[in-house]
Amino acid sequence: MHSITQTELETLINFDATVHVIDVRKKPAVEKEPAMIRGARWQDFQDVANWADTVNDGQPVVCYCVHGHEVSQSAVAKLREHGIRAYYLREGFEAWQARSGPLSL
Repeated sequence: MHSITQTELETLINFDATVHVIDVRKKPAVEKEPAMIRGARWQDFQDVANWADTVNDGQPVVCYCVHGHEVSQSAVAKLREHGIRAYYLREGFEAWQARSGPLSL
């Protein structure tokens, strides 16, 4: 499966690289912890077909969920079916917060 490390994503964000960062955590997880990775937007991982076109501009997409497992990997698989260069964030949002990656509230 296609993945990206915490360090790689932080480098992209810090250098203002053009990358779509998509928070695909389940809605209850977002409601419990509304902070997101800086520059991210939330999308329903079960509804990829309806939002895939909004990120289909040739730029890479990084999806993250709480732990970097089934939810984000499922979204990435569906995006790749649409021909989109998508990656999931290894270890997910919890690890990002633990290492103090840039957040937006």
